[in-house]
Amino acid sequence: MNFKILLILLPTFSSAKSKMDAFIVGGREVSIDLWPFIAFIESTNSRMMVAVCGGSLLSSQTVLTAAHCLDDITDNKREMDDYHFTIYMGHSAYHKASIARRVKDYETPPQYDPDNEDVVADIGVMFLHFPVKFLPNVKKVILFDRRFRLRRDRLMVVAGWGKTAPGEKSSTSLILKAVRMVAISAKACKRQIPFIDVNLVVCTAPSAEYAYSGDSGGPLVKRASHYQIGIVSFRHEDSGVTVFTSVPEYYDWINETQFTLYKTHCKK
Repeated sequence: MNFKILLILLPTFSSAKSKMDAFIVGGREVSIDLWPFIAFIESTNSRMMVAVCGGSLLSSQTVLTAAHCLDDITDNKREMDDYHFTIYMGHSAYHKASIARRVKDYETPPQYDPDNEDVVADIGVMFLHFPVKFLPNVKKVILFDRRFRLRRDRLMVVAGWGKTAPGEKSSTSLILKAVRMVAISAKACKRQIPFIDVNLVVCTAPSAEYAYSGDSGGPLVKRASHYQIGIVSFRHEDSGVTVFTSVPEYYDWINETQFTLYKTHCKK
């Protein structure tokens, strides 16, 4: 296959696992008041921080993110004991977060394969050790369900703390930043990225501003309501199209997975 993708997670070291990369290039700083459901996700091992991603709070104890923020780190859970995930919420400056929680467990779809360049089912649900307390600046996200129909040229917004410019020397943002995105049709997306299943993703037009390293897993929302439409997955470098996992298409899986995690870890 002759294509080039940039997965939007920010690794802090070079390894075979780091096939991902992502961040908000351009954009503007935004208040957590507009994004009370957004989470900063830090992956660490015994020595250092390994990677950062974004996520969104589904419930008091579950967080939605991208599968490559999880399975690509733990090698499909085979190295689960070697890595820890922590989510931070409640402040536009993640280092001032009012809430921090360790992740106890997570699930991704069986179709997702870290070793497959055809990015499929890039979605995951994390289960926290302890519930978070809802506050004015900490709230659960509202998801679009399968009835949602995406229109071409629909205005959307994505936010994150990722890198602010291309290149290895660029730094991540200490303050939450957001950028507007414009949807393109499934047909236009397929022309640009032939290998992709356009029924399972949302594609946005090339732009000078976009999600990049460190923004993987973060929420793409409808501009007016801030209801979540997609999850940051990857940027196709040859075309400049940014691809998001479709929340409506995985709506049932998200609910079923949350139920399974609760049933597994909250037995009476």
